[in-house]
Amino acid sequence: MTPFRLNWRSLQRAAAISLAALLAACGGSTETPTDASAKKSALSMGRISASAANTLTLPLEVLGNGAPSKPVIAEAQLGVDASRLGSVAQLWFQCHRCGFYSAPEFEKTTALPTKIKASVRVLGGAATTSNTPWIDITDANVTLADDERLHGGVNGGFYTTRVTLPLDAATRARLVALPSTNRIQFRFNGTDGESNGYRVLNLQLQDAGAMQVDSTTIQRFDPLSERDVSAITAADVDAGKTLWYAHGKIAKSAIVTRKLQAACASCHADNGRDLQYFNYSNNSIVQRSRFHGLTETEGKQIAAFLRSSLQNVAYVDKARPWNPPYQPGPGLDCNSADCATRWAAGAGLEAVLNTPADAVKALFGKPLDAPLSLTQADVDKVMNPNATMNARETAIAMQFPDWNAWLPTIHPLDVWPTQTDGSGFTNGIMHPTNGLQNPNGRYNDLIAWFQKNKNPNGNLADWSHLIPDLRVQINAMMTFTGWDAYTFLGGGRGNHIADKGTYGAQIGAAHLQSLASSATMAAGKAGAFTTNAFIERSVASMLHWNAVKQWELAQDYSLEGNQTWFIGDKDKTTGAWKGRGEAHGWPFNTVSLFYLAPHMVYQEDKNASGQITREWYTAWETDNIVASYYRSNQWYQLQMTVNPGGQSGWVNYPMDWPYLTAFDEYIANKVGAATPAAKALQDSHFVRLLQARIKSAQYVNNDLVLYDPNQPDLFANEGRYGRAQVAKHLTTTNFLDNANRDGVNPSKYRFLDDLQPGLYLKTVNGAIQQFNGLYTQQPLSAWRRCDPANTSLGEPENVAGFRYCLDQARSPLGTYGDGTHFMMSNALYQTTTEQTEQYGIWKATQMGAEPARLKVWSDWAAAAWQ
Repeated sequence: MTPFRLNWRSLQRAAAISLAALLAACGGSTETPTDASAKKSALSMGRISASAANTLTLPLEVLGNGAPSKPVIAEAQLGVDASRLGSVAQLWFQCHRCGFYSAPEFEKTTALPTKIKASVRVLGGAATTSNTPWIDITDANVTLADDERLHGGVNGGFYTTRVTLPLDAATRARLVALPSTNRIQFRFNGTDGESNGYRVLNLQLQDAGAMQVDSTTIQRFDPLSERDVSAITAADVDAGKTLWYAHGKIAKSAIVTRKLQAACASCHADNGRDLQYFNYSNNSIVQRSRFHGLTETEGKQIAAFLRSSLQNVAYVDKARPWNPPYQPGPGLDCNSADCATRWAAGAGLEAVLNTPADAVKALFGKPLDAPLSLTQADVDKVMNPNATMNARETAIAMQFPDWNAWLPTIHPLDVWPTQTDGSGFTNGIMHPTNGLQNPNGRYNDLIAWFQKNKNPNGNLADWSHLIPDLRVQINAMMTFTGWDAYTFLGGGRGNHIADKGTYGAQIGAAHLQSLASSATMAAGKAGAFTTNAFIERSVASMLHWNAVKQWELAQDYSLEGNQTWFIGDKDKTTGAWKGRGEAHGWPFNTVSLFYLAPHMVYQEDKNASGQITREWYTAWETDNIVASYYRSNQWYQLQMTVNPGGQSGWVNYPMDWPYLTAFDEYIANKVGAATPAAKALQDSHFVRLLQARIKSAQYVNNDLVLYDPNQPDLFANEGRYGRAQVAKHLTTTNFLDNANRDGVNPSKYRFLDDLQPGLYLKTVNGAIQQFNGLYTQQPLSAWRRCDPANTSLGEPENVAGFRYCLDQARSPLGTYGDGTHFMMSNALYQTTTEQTEQYGIWKATQMGAEPARLKVWSDWAAAAWQ
């Protein structure tokens, strides 16, 4: 595996100086001007100064309006000492969005969408470019780091990738030594209909051992240099404001010139806060404006308006377009006013871990630069169901989605435009059975509420003044807003097609299909333009809009503080507010980031016989399912990070723990273990699975009854939301080698012994402690006893996915010829609780688990099934 951390830090330690120039050329030629004109262009753009012209300024923004006929070229120059020139073997760079990730364009275009986004060439010391070919950045032409390669490649699950380009003999022959420098060019070939470029974040010439050879000093572009508003005129600010909020003004893209109903403000935070917070450059704002059919001058006016009106948005160093929001890492939590904004920026790409050993160290709170050495006490401290793991500060081996991935690629205004009957996104759509749904109206109601109920002390980050009735009110309003968005779509996961009437998702899909061009679709991916594919586009539009609005509210009204202010219940007896949650977290107990997963967005395909032929991934991801699974896993993990919940109350919506743990396993199995690199990545995913098991054990609604006999409806019973319902997911048997009628299934956690001998058994002991703490101290009389004849949960109750009962009696385990045992079932998920616990006790005893813990567990099981 390529060590990401070493590459990053080696760039920071680079010692010598080389010439660098940036060209954001937007003319018709694909040829780059001479060195002098390139440097002059870079200087005129304000990206490098004359005194600093011998440094490499990063990132290179290879951004433009996206027209395929006018590709954009950016150039850098790297110097190599003569003594090291002969060792250069490859070019290494880190690229933000070098691939295409969105649904294929379907409307009539002025030029067909580009298939390959990025190209590169190493000119060396060549003065001309005519004989130097471009190399397309594809999986076939370059080598990606293992994480990126095994998770879908250039167009896969990673939005920032590490790329290595081996240099052939002809290229190496063009290289020159200092004081001359080597020219390297990157080209944005044109848009796919959604993207307008990419960024090169880091760049090196390396030897065959991946060590840096060039002697280049990296200078990072300073976003604060563009926050000075002293030279901005009031006229430009006013013009920019008008453009920012103008509906019917911008085009869909450089290749689809149809005007949109949406304004610039529609897809972003309404006031543009996200562009300021994540430090998008003026150039990126200008080029995106050009992508949407505005002029360069108009783009500059929009930038002037945003810079002028958002001066109060705090500068956060880690907030960048490429650094994933909320990426977990140490130091994100704080309580002082000057650092309360750090969390949304995340801990940066450098916080993404690369080995299972580092992932285990982070999970158990150990330093990454020390050998892995965990005691049983270390494991027990973290695997404690009464503790609260800080998922915000626990670094993980997963790169979260960048901010661009949050934004809707099609805004709901252009999926559900206002109709002659007054219906549409702005005014709402009538659900066939649930009445009028108006998520846009709900969102505006929330703004009005927060404006009205701000703390009189002037501290917007302090909501401790709210009386219980106001907390109940806003909790309900936020819940309704998310559900209005989902009910607007109609249906549920995998099925947004109404049996009677027409759901909003179908209405939106029909409108998009009416805009489709047969020529454009014929040039796109097969299967990406079916009715179901258009339903997926409409579903994604609404859910991405909903997520951006939640981020906007959280930022504008400082809602990322103490969750207990907004999440909880009013005590029925005392009238006091009983909050739940953690020191930091989103307050939205409703449809949220979780729903951005392809696993939630997809519309299942069926054949003529009604059999499902595609599910869990979107129609345009059929050729890259591993990338789709990774994206689902990203959003589920992110939801756990921003909305960790608490230990009481009904349901920590929208966190669905079995979906997170399922996709931890699905992506691990997709990656496989065929090579050492794949095995390491698989193990890293299993570390996140371990984290999810621990975190879900700490969030099991411990204040809820195990079963309320006064509620005859099993599905609505309060017990379904408490610890009883997750017993099957938190059983120690999930950590063990297990066996049923189908045979033996080795534990996915045995790899822990490869990292530290004996660590697997320590983890099993921790799992027993976890189970004992959750279940063995509860009176057995409080449990419901399973009734196999009751199928109100969708299956026989004793094996139902939503069961929260204990079986009536013990049944013998199966026995193999060698005397070992197995569970009497064909699948672990269909195994009864008593079989699972019996088997777990036997197996844990066999492998040498700690006797005292085993006795507590065994005594409980013996009392439960006498």
